[in-house]
Amino acid sequence: MRSVLRGKDIVCISSLDWEAHWTSKQQIMHRLAGANRVLYVEEPVTALAPFRVPERWKRWGCVAPRLQKQEAGLWTLTPPPLLPFGNMRREVNRVNQWVLAAYIRRALRGLGFREHLLWTYLPTTVDLVDHLDPALLVYHCVDEHSAFPGFVDPEVVSTYDSSLTSRSDLVITTAAALQEARLPMNPHSFHVPNAADVTMFSHALDEGLEEPADMVVIPHPRVGVIGVHDERLDVQALEAVALADPGRQVVLVGPLQPGDVDEARLRALPNIHLLGGKRREELPAYLRALDVALIPYVRNELTRNIFPLKLYEYLAGGRPVVAAALPELVRLDLPEEMLLLAHGPGDYAALVDRALKGDNAALRRKRSAAAREHSWDARVEDISCLVEEALVRRQEAPSGERKSAGERDPASERGA
Repeated sequence: MRSVLRGKDIVCISSLDWEAHWTSKQQIMHRLAGANRVLYVEEPVTALAPFRVPERWKRWGCVAPRLQKQEAGLWTLTPPPLLPFGNMRREVNRVNQWVLAAYIRRALRGLGFREHLLWTYLPTTVDLVDHLDPALLVYHCVDEHSAFPGFVDPEVVSTYDSSLTSRSDLVITTAAALQEARLPMNPHSFHVPNAADVTMFSHALDEGLEEPADMVVIPHPRVGVIGVHDERLDVQALEAVALADPGRQVVLVGPLQPGDVDEARLRALPNIHLLGGKRREELPAYLRALDVALIPYVRNELTRNIFPLKLYEYLAGGRPVVAAALPELVRLDLPEEMLLLAHGPGDYAALVDRALKGDNAALRRKRSAAAREHSWDARVEDISCLVEEALVRRQEAPSGERKSAGERDPASERGA
């Protein structure tokens, strides 16, 4: 019988702050904190970050790192800003990770953590490992980080990723393509797709759920996207949906990342509505208010390797889904009543029409039931099994072959 990992101390290096829009990082660590102790290290940002994302100015308030208890068994560590260009210069990254390690070691002493597991989402932390000496190193790979835009040297970040992959005791990937790329470097690489908070999003089926005030004033049919809107958003696809039928309302729920999305272009159309960020507990009501849910991502090297969190959240709420034909979604081979795939911006309008015409209450219940097999509770049990197996491998390794978690592999460091 599967169970959740228990009695461990875990240091999670995340790419998101705890209070950001919840993704796999918060969902998994929230559940692990029920039976373990978790130090959740919030996104390490650079001194230049506030100039791109104004809300990052608050990090300058953390001249000293801030340690806070968020819930039973889970603390967050908010580090001060680090040096810029760590994704372009290895020597800068080494300094940043040395500084970050000092903050983490101080927090570990204060919390009394012992024999911790290091669970990282960031390739840059390959230079952090030696400063922390973890009992087990887990690399949770959710993106091809070398494909991100901005101050990123793809070759440098690819080197970080390859080295971290090789050194890890366990590699977990959210996309099959990510696993395929890492298996040659580490045979202990496993594919565990993203999931959904099924219990929360299934409330979108509740008849008594009150419609949000800012949705009441928007007429039906409503077609929408819920989440953080960044460089992945296909603005051209949204325009195509809005222009094909002026009576159709396109709704974006969630924050727009400054500089990533052309907000003025979206606001130029009267039937596109930008509602901004919402609290987690409000999202089921917004999902219920939609007639069709969208995953309108551009198709490029970055999105080629992602499995959208939105899919099972939307299905848990019973909504028909129209999405970009991303490789990970094509692999699922779901029936059209669950998922309609667009191969370009021009496909969306017709697929939305098909989804609207084919929807009914019975199908909404069927979608929600199908999503129950993809809950975060089940995923955390799967991941716990993989971690337990990795711990056993380390314990059972012959003493002559046993090495410290994350011990440097000289072959993986060549060219670093």
